[in-house]
Amino acid sequence: MDKVCDMGSSRWGGLAALLAGFFVLLLDTTIVAVASPSIQAELGGDVAALFWVTAGYLLAFSVPLLVAGRLGDLFDPKRVYLFGMGAFGVTSALCGLAPSIGWLIAFRILQGLAAAAMSPQPLTLIRRLFAEDERGRAFGIWGSVAAAATLLGPILGGLLTASLDWRWIFWVNVPLCVVAVVMGIRLIPGSPGSIARFDLLGAALSTAGLSLLVWALLSWRPLSLPATALAIALFIGFWFRERGQGADALAPLRLYRSSGYLSASLAMASLGATVLAMALPTMLYIQEMRGFGPMEAAMVLAPDAVVAILLSPPAGRWVDRVGGRRPAILGMSLLAVSLLLIGLVVVLSLNPWWISVGAALLGAANALAWSPLSAIAMASVEPDAAGGASGLFNTVRQVGAVAGVAVTGAILAGLDARPVLAFGVVFGFVGLVAAGGVAAALRLPERSRRPSQLVD
Repeated sequence: MDKVCDMGSSRWGGLAALLAGFFVLLLDTTIVAVASPSIQAELGGDVAALFWVTAGYLLAFSVPLLVAGRLGDLFDPKRVYLFGMGAFGVTSALCGLAPSIGWLIAFRILQGLAAAAMSPQPLTLIRRLFAEDERGRAFGIWGSVAAAATLLGPILGGLLTASLDWRWIFWVNVPLCVVAVVMGIRLIPGSPGSIARFDLLGAALSTAGLSLLVWALLSWRPLSLPATALAIALFIGFWFRERGQGADALAPLRLYRSSGYLSASLAMASLGATVLAMALPTMLYIQEMRGFGPMEAAMVLAPDAVVAILLSPPAGRWVDRVGGRRPAILGMSLLAVSLLLIGLVVVLSLNPWWISVGAALLGAANALAWSPLSAIAMASVEPDAAGGASGLFNTVRQVGAVAGVAVTGAILAGLDARPVLAFGVVFGFVGLVAAGGVAAALRLPERSRRPSQLVD
């Protein structure tokens, strides 16, 4: 049986501490884009350098997630989370002090590593804090805060850049990180960690493979194809290595014997890929093809975050009452419908404000799918493998998101001379990925079974 906190105030206080850190992490993900022109004006650099201000962070964030999840198992997720939170504050300060675009990219990479240390731990800690029949509510509140950070990021970034300086988009993180660390020390329960061994060879194989794969997806250079082939070879070696590690496995691949964990991972990868992949082409279409200004374009997509903020808590309570399968199927179905609607607006050149309806459905999809997929995945694992399972779950989601952005970027670049066709192909692609997510959700069990309950 899982050990959970038996005091309501302790549970919800611990969740509040986790949400404080998670809010800072997501705020920084969305706050930077709006300041990019100001950064380039002061620090110089070409478009490629400006791209790597974001891509370097994404690369460093994506690659170490497996290792970070396992470190949580070994050394206590609370300690790893607080270390990452403190490092995130320090690197944020360094980003704000960057004297050149090169230094900013370097500090953003360090910031991404700190974010990776933090990211897998909350799923493990929420599992520890809440019993299974309360996790849906906790994940629902989590989703609401995530949507709020996504909505506030560009707004706060614009206000800070216009009224003060672009460097404040990083400096604002420092006091927020201090508050999150203090709350975490006082309110998040700790554990003694595990006596299992850390698999250095497995860590090296997975890190090298993920580095090459994510770099290839982000770069699309002539070396991307051989880099991808080498990454696949490293993953094969990693798979063989993990098969013989048992309890010491860096990534507990045995979890994929659970239909709940496998289906939730695939559906979450689809959700992450499509939501991020559609954002850039939609904004480009609204502004470049239809002549909307930045603020108008933001208003068109604003219903996404607003609906997610309002709907996530009741969606989480619904998960606690009926289980995760039905909410997840409805959420992934709404995802496909929302992308179909937005795609039709683009292809048929309808009034761009119809995209707002699709954005509202997208917000509902996020609210309904994120909580049950996370809850089902974590209910499928044994307590001593929760960190590794969270790291693997986050890695699949993050790599799916990177792949989605990379493919849509390649389509837009390859069909630059025929923009209408390019946007049509993009939304056809994300629609197919969303349909795959619906298929994965349909395979979710009513109640997840842990690997120990599965018949070999």
